[in-house]
Amino acid sequence: MNFITVSAKLVDQPKSLDSKIPCSVCNIEIAKPAFGKSYVPVYAQLKIWGKNSSLLAGAPQGQQIIIIDGELIINYNKETQSNEIEIKAKAIAPYQESWTPINNVILAGRTFMDFDPADPKQRNYRSTQSGWIFAEQRLAVQNKPISQSKYPDIYSFKTVYNNNAEYRGTNYADVIANILNRKNIPVTIKGSLVREESKNSETGDVRHYPKILLADKNALSVAELKQNSSQNVKPQEPKAQSTSTVIADNPWKDTDNFPSLAPDPTPIPKVATAPDTSNDPF
Repeated sequence: MNFITVSAKLVDQPKSLDSKIPCSVCNIEIAKPAFGKSYVPVYAQLKIWGKNSSLLAGAPQGQQIIIIDGELIINYNKETQSNEIEIKAKAIAPYQESWTPINNVILAGRTFMDFDPADPKQRNYRSTQSGWIFAEQRLAVQNKPISQSKYPDIYSFKTVYNNNAEYRGTNYADVIANILNRKNIPVTIKGSLVREESKNSETGDVRHYPKILLADKNALSVAELKQNSSQNVKPQEPKAQSTSTVIADNPWKDTDNFPSLAPDPTPIPKVATAPDTSNDPF
């Protein structure tokens, strides 16, 4: 499962690719969250294939749009040593800049990392003295059939929780630490696409990491699969049958037969015949 619905701004003029199937391409900018110092705007490449590509081809630079039920792809480019974000969309629509930004991502897959939350050296689950708790895990999503690609796409997702906040929602950080701290756990996540900026204080290098920031509510659906016995119907051994009992003509063993309830047949009348007098002397 891979869905993204997000509002964005066209960074440049859309272009049409020279291919058999019509395709329009454009770079977009997704606004950063309202809260969080480490987040910066997300830049991605938008592609629309098929007859709806004309919707993007005619849009001007700077146009605000909403991408409906797109597919999110994140690949790591070894040459540039950076993550490249691509969104494949089927439909878009105009969106007003003054409206509330929309950023919804739903992904289903399996956890991709093992970590021990009690290990002080690991960075996937940590807390601060001020009450903040951070947790992070990776998700492997099979976007293509195994016949086409046996390798899934990897996404990082994170959550932030504050024990001292007035609003105490679900502590998804503890859920990640206690349940999702090992590989191959089926899970569906809901959140928003963000880009986190990290600066090395020693070298000054700046790196960006695209992640899925989990929603405050209904962010995780964990399905722990257990191996069940075969559901195939197995033939059963035939049970021994008891010997059949033949009912006698008179099962009650009565000495006298009961009279028949059928009516008596009508007696056949006798026909009167004349006596034979041929041998009489007179």
